[in-house]
Amino acid sequence: MDHSKQTAKKAGEAGQRGRPREFDTDTVLASASQVFWDHGYHATTIDDLCKATGLLRGSLYGVFGDKHGIMLAALDHYSEGAVARLAQRLSAPVEPEQALREALLHYARVACALSGQRSCLITNTTLEMQPGDEELRARVAAIQRRMATLLAAAVIRGQSSGAFDSTLDEKAAGEFLLCLMQGLRVMGRVAQGEDALTGIVDVAMRALV
Repeated sequence: MDHSKQTAKKAGEAGQRGRPREFDTDTVLASASQVFWDHGYHATTIDDLCKATGLLRGSLYGVFGDKHGIMLAALDHYSEGAVARLAQRLSAPVEPEQALREALLHYARVACALSGQRSCLITNTTLEMQPGDEELRARVAAIQRRMATLLAAAVIRGQSSGAFDSTLDEKAAGEFLLCLMQGLRVMGRVAQGEDALTGIVDVAMRALV
């Protein structure tokens, strides 16, 4: 467990009556993530976060600093799960090209299911990011690098099996696939049909051959 989680789990606060309160960081961050996911960073208020987490302002501020700090911690929490799930899909016990295609189709299906609603928290946060927010920019870039690395590894496995063009630059291919994943999330918000998004995935797969 990292230092921030240890601190949060043991954190006490002088509440309205001066009594300490302890809370589980993962539970709090899961609730905060949901609020940011539903409303976006700028529309979310501290009162929204207090209501969702069941904590007082002092508890949240004492551990995370401010709304921006809560958002960064919530994004970290969400991204850990998102990266782990991507890794699991890409390492499924099937042929490398099938695992990659199914992973991409998952994003297409989710995008369609959430049409007109919330998209991926990572994508939403990236689109809301202000130009001068270097801390968030660095955080999002690190998440994207992790995902692109997983996708590049999937391309390498496909090259090793003979399914993908061996001359492809795996790093560029991984970043291309990351762009595709993020694009599927955005396009799905404007009611693109699943067939249309599946067609895009198939074009991407042909580009790797």
